[in-house]
Amino acid sequence: MKNLKQLLLVLILFTSLLAAAQEENASTVGQEEESIDASKPTNFYSFLDNTLEFSSQKNQNVFGYRGKLTLALSEAHLVLAEVPLLYNDRTEKFGIGDLRARYFFLPYKNYDKFVGAFGASVDIFVPTGSFDDGIGSGRFIVSPGLTVGLMAADWIQFFPILSYQYASKPVYDNPSPSADQATHGLSFQVITPIVFSEKFFMQLTPIFKMNDFNNERNDRFEQEVFASYSINPKMQITGFYSGKFEDQNHTVSAGLTIFF
Repeated sequence: MKNLKQLLLVLILFTSLLAAAQEENASTVGQEEESIDASKPTNFYSFLDNTLEFSSQKNQNVFGYRGKLTLALSEAHLVLAEVPLLYNDRTEKFGIGDLRARYFFLPYKNYDKFVGAFGASVDIFVPTGSFDDGIGSGRFIVSPGLTVGLMAADWIQFFPILSYQYASKPVYDNPSPSADQATHGLSFQVITPIVFSEKFFMQLTPIFKMNDFNNERNDRFEQEVFASYSINPKMQITGFYSGKFEDQNHTVSAGLTIFF
């Protein structure tokens, strides 16, 4: 019951953010609108992203709140910090999940060219979430990658991303012998923005992963779908789906993005 009360507090926090966003929406009436094109991942903006998510997994469900703060330091540098607050219905545990930090460097961008952007990034996940409670991976994960932007048309582009992934040995107690080792893998994904109007776009992202190419490759195919609708120049409502089919893991979320 205590854990459910904590989750309720998270929902109240999200509702408060929605109310604040509505107040900000009213305050922007009559102000000059600023054009924001968040469909391309190589367009850098500063924003706060608030989402409520539900993940159906084999033998358990995990749900909660995920807050993401993204800061565009310049047109070439972007940093991100992400904090999830999760509840696992199998273990009946609630707490902070794995923290994420990201840095993205974009030395080239020219959307008038077919090859319209090139950049590098590194993602770091810290195992602050409890593996035993079912809300964390139990490993440090570092994933550097390279991104290219291919400008096929005004309404559709392709952003292939090739990433290397290192996962440390488990930090939780008594891992199984097969799990008690670091892994090295690769992933290849293509973020595909499809722009339907100035206010609405989707991103379709097929992902192929080789999670461990030193031992059993444990290959996986995943599919992500992201949709965003602008309710004013500074706010967007979002929806997201992630399917990890071999692992019987499906995640859906709904959120509010507030640009600074």
